[in-house]
Amino acid sequence: MAYQALYRQWRPQTFAEFAGQEHVTQTLQNALEQNRVAHAYLFCGSRGTGKTSAAKILAKAVNCEHGPAREPCNACPACLGIQEGRVMDVLEIDAASNRGIDEIRELREKVRYAPVEVRRKVYIIDEVHMLTMEACNALLKTLEEPPEQVMFILATTEPHKLPLTIVSRCQRLDFRPIPPEAIKKRLREVAAATGRECEEDALQLLAEEAAGSLRDGLSLLEQVLAYSSGAVTVQDVLSVLGAVGRDVFSDLTDALLQGNLAAALHLLQEVAASGRDLVHFTQQAIAYFRDLMVVAACGREAQQLGVAQNWFDSLKRQAEALGLSEIGRILSILHELRSELRWSQRPRLSWELAVFNMFAPTGRAEPSGEQKERAALQPAAREQAAAYAGGEAAGNAVSAAGAAGKVLKLWPRILEDVKQASVKTHALLLAGEPGACDDKVWEITFSSQFHCDMMQDVEHIKILQQAIERRAGIRPQIRCVVRNGPGQSAHPRQDPEEIVQSALEIFNGQLIDESGL
Repeated sequence: MAYQALYRQWRPQTFAEFAGQEHVTQTLQNALEQNRVAHAYLFCGSRGTGKTSAAKILAKAVNCEHGPAREPCNACPACLGIQEGRVMDVLEIDAASNRGIDEIRELREKVRYAPVEVRRKVYIIDEVHMLTMEACNALLKTLEEPPEQVMFILATTEPHKLPLTIVSRCQRLDFRPIPPEAIKKRLREVAAATGRECEEDALQLLAEEAAGSLRDGLSLLEQVLAYSSGAVTVQDVLSVLGAVGRDVFSDLTDALLQGNLAAALHLLQEVAASGRDLVHFTQQAIAYFRDLMVVAACGREAQQLGVAQNWFDSLKRQAEALGLSEIGRILSILHELRSELRWSQRPRLSWELAVFNMFAPTGRAEPSGEQKERAALQPAAREQAAAYAGGEAAGNAVSAAGAAGKVLKLWPRILEDVKQASVKTHALLLAGEPGACDDKVWEITFSSQFHCDMMQDVEHIKILQQAIERRAGIRPQIRCVVRNGPGQSAHPRQDPEEIVQSALEIFNGQLIDESGL
């Protein structure tokens, strides 16, 4: 018999064998027991969480010769036929490759006929969000009023892409990412069944790398079993994954605590020299400092949030020494680094700069002379801090000023992106500057009403929002104001000649008649 991948060999055949989806299995079993099975289900969740397996088990349970029952018997002809894919009344459709209206029309024609081999027809449509809008509309009427002997099970990883008309006609069940402990338990069972031993730390590493997908975890275990002989060790797993051990990040954190930049750079050199993928290394670093954050915030309860028990004491020591705010600062640096590495031609240099920022007292290198000059020319940040200073507390002033420093740092890059999209929008923004800004609203201040009014065009606002989202990860509302109100610097009315000159630059025009000036 041909070899089957582990994830196929170990596909659950009963609800009892499911890992980490108790809320789903209990709902379906109760419906089967009470004879209240819906005519259409929508199974939502990330890959490898059991959507298709649950659909097949449900198809067996409703058609089992001893049912409908809480569990299929897996022994009768109906159960065995469905399990082996031989029952023509239970059809699995991949919507990614059968997404057109013709395929759905054909399905609607077949739905009319009574089942031949089992008591109820079951249509399992995988990746249903891939159907075209026309196909969804064609499916809609059948979903709303299907024949009594027909049941639909729709599965998707992206339910937000489905029309609400489809979603509203189904009973929706959300499959959660499977916890690392549940994945680890199943991997241990599978390894034991294959006659192989695995170190607990190796299983833990595989479970964490699976990121909530049992199928991914089984695929990784299969790779490791093929790579190694004898007992599976942590080093075997690291070699297959191209990853480094958590001790590397523990050493990096100790170097941070000791202020030993040289030790951190030497550590990075060893990682780069070993040929490790620095993008994956960054993801591991984020996961490690995430665990530090959870331990710092939750203490012993961190283990309920996926922190490995055997690492708790070490993490607790480092988390207490760093403090929650410092851990958050380092996580921000790492998240920015992960985005940067996608385009970086020299990933090692990017990592070295990130390490330098981690060691810098303020979390960033000393600003250049040009940056200092730009900050000095921006009165908005100073005015905003001064306005807050008379408020509730001095801390508000510091927070407001800090937010305006963040904006000033990103503003030149935002302008570059805007220029790529629209020279006209860029020319308008050159006449303004960022004012009071937070995650929800960015204020752009202008010295002339002309530029302010022009900038408020919907297209200009959209281009600026897209540039801000690309650089800052947020999409705030844009408020354009003229800086001549209370608490703002007064500006003289702009000379008409300056307005005309600005208009020429914005519209790339030429002056035909100067008599009006």
